[in-house]
Amino acid sequence: MELRVKVVAFRGAPESLNEQVVGKLENDFPRIVFRFVEDNPDVICFASGGSEREALLSIKPGRFYLFLASEQDNAYAAATEVKAWADNHKMSSVIVSMQRAREKNILEDLARVAGARKQLKGQKAALVGEVSHWLVASAFPLSLARERFGIDIIHLSWDQLPDYLSFKPDAELLKAFQGYNPENLENEARIHAFLKNIIEEYELNGITLECFNMVKERDVTACLSLALINSLGIVAACEGDLVSLTGMMLLKAITGTIPWMANLASVQNDTLLFAHCTAPLNQLTGVSVPTHFETGKSAALQGYVNMDEVTVFRLNTSLNKAFIADGRIISKPVHNYACRTQAEIALSS
Repeated sequence: MELRVKVVAFRGAPESLNEQVVGKLENDFPRIVFRFVEDNPDVICFASGGSEREALLSIKPGRFYLFLASEQDNAYAAATEVKAWADNHKMSSVIVSMQRAREKNILEDLARVAGARKQLKGQKAALVGEVSHWLVASAFPLSLARERFGIDIIHLSWDQLPDYLSFKPDAELLKAFQGYNPENLENEARIHAFLKNIIEEYELNGITLECFNMVKERDVTACLSLALINSLGIVAACEGDLVSLTGMMLLKAITGTIPWMANLASVQNDTLLFAHCTAPLNQLTGVSVPTHFETGKSAALQGYVNMDEVTVFRLNTSLNKAFIADGRIISKPVHNYACRTQAEIALSS
C-alpha cells in the first residue's frame, strides 16, 4: 500500500521538525509505503501551526484530501483552518488526528482507495445501447467517469453493432448452465457470444447493457450472460446503469471482488429486501434458471447469495459521494413479487 504525503509546517521551520513527523509516520504505519511529495498528495500532514498557506498550495478542485494533524505545536488548529477554507470552496476533505488514524486504520483504508484509483486509471468500459429511460438518477456525462476515476467509458449504439442473435451460441454459457433448465438456452448463449465479442474487440474491463428492450422486442434476456461475465472477473451491469457500473468497477479495484448489483425491492421495519434477476454466478448456491420476473420470458438467474456479512454501497450521480452501510443477510427468500435472486438485509445501527 502506498500514499503520497505532503508535510507542512510554519515558515522557516527547522528540518528536524519535518524529519520528526516523517519518522513518526513510518514508525506508526509500517504497512504503508509513504511517498513524500510537494505536488498532488493524497494526505496533507500538518506538523505545526502556521502551515496553512503552505497547505493551500497543494489543494486542487475535484480531489478529496485527508488532513492528518500531529498532536503538537498547534497542528490541529492549522488543519481546522484549512478544512474551513476547503469547505467554503466546496472541496472534499476530512481531518484526522494521528492518534485516531492509528486506532481506526484510516491511513490503511485510504491507501487501498488510492491504490484502487491508480488501478482504475486507463481502464475501459462500454455502455451498450442507452441508459434505461427509468433510471433518472443513474446516468451522467461519460467524461465524468474519466474525470473522477480515470475510467474511459465509450458509447456503443445498437445501430453500430451486429445483430445480437446473429452470433453462434456460445458453448461456455451452455456448459455453465447445463442441467439448470430443461428449456433451450441457445438465444441466451448467442447474447453471451455477442457480449464476449464486444469485450474482446474493445478490450473492456466493464460493460453495461440496455437489456430490457431485448426481452420485450426479441424475447431474450442477458441475465445469464451478465452473471457469467461477472463471475469471470469482468464487471457487467444491467439496464445501461452507469452509476452501478462505475461503483462496481471501483469496488472490484478496492476489494478484488465484483459486487452484486441489486435493486431495493422493499423496506420492512429495520430490514431491506434486495433483488435482481442476475448476480455473479460464483456468488450463488442453489442456482435455478426460471423466467425473467417482469416479463415471464426467456431466462433469469435465481439463487442464494453465499455470504452473511455485507456492505451496501451506492454512488451518487456526480460520483463524488456514496452511501455505505454494513449489514448482514438475515434471510434469503423467494418472494413472488420481486426479481428472482433475493436477500433480506439488516443494516448495522
